[in-house]
Amino acid sequence: MIFGLAAIIILALIFMGVAVPLAFLGGSFFVAYMMGTSTGTFATNSFYILNSISMLAIPLFIVGGALIERSGIANVLIKLADKMLHNVKGGLTATIPVVSCFFGALCGSALATANTLSTAMVPELERKGYDRAYLAALIAASSPFGFMIPPNVNAIIFASVTSASVGALFMATIVPGVLWTLLYLVINRLVYHKYYHPELAATNTNRMRPSASATPPESGADGTHLQKLSPMQFWIQLTFAVLMPVIVLGGIYGGIFTATEAGAITCLYGALVGVLVYKKITIRQLFGVLTKGTKDVSALVVMFPMTLIFSRLMTVNHIPELVAELMLSITNNKIGLILLIDLLLFMIGFFLDGNVIILTLVPLLTPIASACGIDTIQLAVIVFVSIGIGSITPPMATCLMACSRVCDVPIHKLVNPILPFLLFGALPILLLVSFAPALSTWLPGLFYSF
Repeated sequence: MIFGLAAIIILALIFMGVAVPLAFLGGSFFVAYMMGTSTGTFATNSFYILNSISMLAIPLFIVGGALIERSGIANVLIKLADKMLHNVKGGLTATIPVVSCFFGALCGSALATANTLSTAMVPELERKGYDRAYLAALIAASSPFGFMIPPNVNAIIFASVTSASVGALFMATIVPGVLWTLLYLVINRLVYHKYYHPELAATNTNRMRPSASATPPESGADGTHLQKLSPMQFWIQLTFAVLMPVIVLGGIYGGIFTATEAGAITCLYGALVGVLVYKKITIRQLFGVLTKGTKDVSALVVMFPMTLIFSRLMTVNHIPELVAELMLSITNNKIGLILLIDLLLFMIGFFLDGNVIILTLVPLLTPIASACGIDTIQLAVIVFVSIGIGSITPPMATCLMACSRVCDVPIHKLVNPILPFLLFGALPILLLVSFAPALSTWLPGLFYSF
């Protein structure tokens, strides 16, 4: 009862505009006051939560993702996807899910994927006659691939609250991520013609909005013309783009370095490639990127202890076990329990950020998943897919809002174009990873024993 009231208070504070960390801290103080327990351990728990080598991987990957985002690699990936799908009907828009996969493998961030591809791809595709709202919706729908294609920060956060291996979590999302991409390619092939008006291509060229016209044709986020690259230059730059995930993931799976060390290598690689190879980042801009990355990290550093204090209070008071018993009292049917977990994650994703969901709900869901026979690795993939869906479904919808803002399209105009991808792409993938565990566990099972 007390924790139920605390949850209501936390949600109310968030909707009132209170910062998420402060809302959870307020909920923790409410629980401590109502139960008559001491708050003296809050500070020490916060310190020990952050004083961890494994936790250091999170800020390192965030900063590394920011460097990759600004390095200019997106331009080469767009051209590669265009070459791969050039002869496919609807291939121009089909490049969006494919580039999202490529870029997700580099930066590991859905929001960075949404922002970068909105800036780099929408102006040129709109000039060719594609509807801007459809392009923004497809980019938003594809941005969760940043959660699915490794390396991704969510896997590191999930590993920090469970005993799961980071390497196994990275591998578990590959097959579902590829299937999700293929579904989107099929859906795009069926619906793109409704949003493709080649007869308006010339008009779009002359009537581009200022935000889009600032980027020249066939250019990336920084305005660099892609067609100026010679074949040799393109393949050299592509080699450096592909080499990063090969080094990082190969090093982790090969036992050469840990996830934390991989994060440091990502930062170093992104900086060197951006400054020396692609030459899209100057030394002065490099400090700006690091400053922005530091701000993004600082938000997580504040959020982590506040949310984990609340999670620890729930664990100490056996709330996960009580929730498991409650759900088992509703139904002890495995299919019913899995659907309840999916429904809970789907609904919570409307209101809470993915990091908060992992930090607070995973400890609650772990005993329930165990009762259903769901492995921790499979549970992680279910959570990641749910978070991805939450990032494109209002009111939270961080990726949908980002695409709406960057593409200058009102968010209500993105609803109809994104619905087919949500109903026939994202939700079926959620059900697949829930009821077909081999999709998540087969690949990591080849390398890890769990």
